[in-house]
Amino acid sequence: MILLPYVYTVSTLQHITVHSYTILTIGGTQLWSEEIDPTDVENSMAVNDLYTDSIQQYGDLCLCSINPQKTTLSDFFTWNEMTATDTDTFCWRTLYTFGENQNWLPHPNEYIGNYSYQTLCDHIRKTSKPSSLSIT
Repeated sequence: MILLPYVYTVSTLQHITVHSYTILTIGGTQLWSEEIDPTDVENSMAVNDLYTDSIQQYGDLCLCSINPQKTTLSDFFTWNEMTATDTDTFCWRTLYTFGENQNWLPHPNEYIGNYSYQTLCDHIRKTSKPSSLSIT
């Protein structure tokens, strides 16, 4: 199963809607994969000091909305802090879209694992209530 912890926020900057998707990756280029029963996902998150608001499953993908008030996000690296050769460390990677239709700044035409960033962010946006806490 692929575990995708994330924080999704929406804000307005000079009358432009900004969608922020902060996802936990391995080295910024891989998704977290575990042999785990879907009923154990919340416990697996908590053991790693990640506290969820909700969990949604799509096939082998498990979207884990992280509560940024309960989780110390700074305990993990950000993608900007990673070296190009570090492919094993968990880190937060943030993607942005602008505008209500999310077409001002498309996601990179890249895949992480078997999923495009666009697909991951679409799943997150369609199933999640944005957090009120901004991630910087």
